[in-house]
Amino acid sequence: MRELPFLGVGIGFRPELQKEQSRHLDRIDWFELIADRYLRSVPESIERARAMKGRQALVPHGLELSVGTEGPLDPAYCDEVAELVRTLRAPFYSDHLCMTKAGGFEIGQLTPLPFTEAAARRAARKARDIQRMLGVPFLLENVSYSFAFPSPMTEQAFVSRVVTEADCGLLLDLTNVFINSQNHRYDPYAFLEALPLERVIQIHLAGGEKHGGRWVDSHSQSVDAHPEVWRLLEYVVARSPVRAVLIERDQNFPEEFQEMLQDIEHARDILGRRGTVEPPLPAARPLDLDASPTPLPVDEPRFQAALARIIVDPGLRQRFLEAPAATCAALELSAPATEALLQAGPAHIDLFGREVAAKRFALLAKIAPATLKLLQKERLLHGLTTRFVATYLPRESREYPNRSVRDGFWLLDLVEQLFTDGELQLPHLRDIARFERAQLSLYSTLPPVESALAAHAARDARPEPTDAELLTARPHLGAHTRVERFGCDVIEAIRRVTSGASLEDVATTPTLILFLKAPGWRNVQPLGINERTATVLSLCDGQCTTEELLARLASRGSPGDKDRTEAGGLKLIRDLHRLGAVMLDLGLKQ
Repeated sequence: MRELPFLGVGIGFRPELQKEQSRHLDRIDWFELIADRYLRSVPESIERARAMKGRQALVPHGLELSVGTEGPLDPAYCDEVAELVRTLRAPFYSDHLCMTKAGGFEIGQLTPLPFTEAAARRAARKARDIQRMLGVPFLLENVSYSFAFPSPMTEQAFVSRVVTEADCGLLLDLTNVFINSQNHRYDPYAFLEALPLERVIQIHLAGGEKHGGRWVDSHSQSVDAHPEVWRLLEYVVARSPVRAVLIERDQNFPEEFQEMLQDIEHARDILGRRGTVEPPLPAARPLDLDASPTPLPVDEPRFQAALARIIVDPGLRQRFLEAPAATCAALELSAPATEALLQAGPAHIDLFGREVAAKRFALLAKIAPATLKLLQKERLLHGLTTRFVATYLPRESREYPNRSVRDGFWLLDLVEQLFTDGELQLPHLRDIARFERAQLSLYSTLPPVESALAAHAARDARPEPTDAELLTARPHLGAHTRVERFGCDVIEAIRRVTSGASLEDVATTPTLILFLKAPGWRNVQPLGINERTATVLSLCDGQCTTEELLARLASRGSPGDKDRTEAGGLKLIRDLHRLGAVMLDLGLKQ
């Protein structure tokens, strides 16, 4: 790990900030990518991130490895992570020392582990395995937590044991250290002194918020929200071989990007003032890593599964609040396991569960923004939210690219079902939800469209087909093309919902929308089309030539319109081909 490059001070790559980040590349040393947003994703999403890369490295940071969960790593997930690391030529990879799933449920939040010998061995084995698979150093990050289990080890001893036995690096989140020290009342400097600081490769800094006397790692403020974090940074960089510092910001983005640049410059100044740090070599891991210590009740898979179920199931969580002993008995937990949950605090676990539910809907706001905004405006969102989280428990599934996409389909299907059952009558909402579902379907579930670079290279290498070639070609719809009919001017309706305008006079004339995911387009592009274009698209079945298609089209009109129909139809097919809506079988590779 001593040979890792010095990256400097970077920032998380976020689409919301891309314009400002692009303007200030000279002041940003590197970018961190949320890895799970790029796994099973279309190629051009990586290309957009690569566009930010000048001298800056791109380093992926994971959320879903779940090293604390009992059972083996997900091999398909690990393969996707390895491919991303290779694609980005990343110097290292990182994830969190926690669990994010258990018992077949996706928690969707960084959930704390008990600080036990068995949990440390489990996490260390997985960390070593993923490091071997990736072929680059792996770092584990300490997390903030709102509840903790009675444990025989301290947190700092637990973290030290894991990274030492795994022989991996430490991503030290100093904001999490500060937040935990405030919420759980300990000395942050004593905590840091007990860690193997020689293993610290990267540091995270962020600005949190204080709610009801409790600090929350919200990534929503400047680091100046708690100046003590800057002093913690000074302490650590003087004692460890830090290679990279990252400023995290995931919400409440500042109107002036200068606020984030000031955080970068402050961190860079502290990093630049340290002397030469030559810490001792990391301690060798014990040789008995594969030994199996006696598990405690909190280490059992049944305990993890019960905790995950309580967190994600609001009905079960309410029963746990009202009758914890009876609820734990129904979950077949032992008396010691029940006592551990009680000591962690039912109220704290309930708060964590409600935060998980809120996070699900915060992510849904990016999947179906107009649907949720209209429901909120009509004061229907709270009822739908309650019904959704109670009905659609987040079970693990490989059917969808990620849990946000899965939740998006579930939500939009629920809205459609409520209309079918007569429980919803809101004008335009059904069309808006169908529109957003069509976009989601094309964007997320079909095989990736070729990347923008590949598409442009292929187009440049292949001349535009002549009219003669076009007439003998067999046109067919692209895989990422769909035509849907709506009962109103749905694009105008969505524009008005987004801007907060009234929907009263939105035209109720049926409209046709061509949804298209073409190479290089960030999202699915909706295009309003007329009946003639829809008819042409319906005839593009790959079975007949363009000439035969135009003859069929002309036969539907008057004889005098034949020449005009054929000329206009040929131009239309050429235009649709240029858009990527129609593919042409020319007997050549497309």
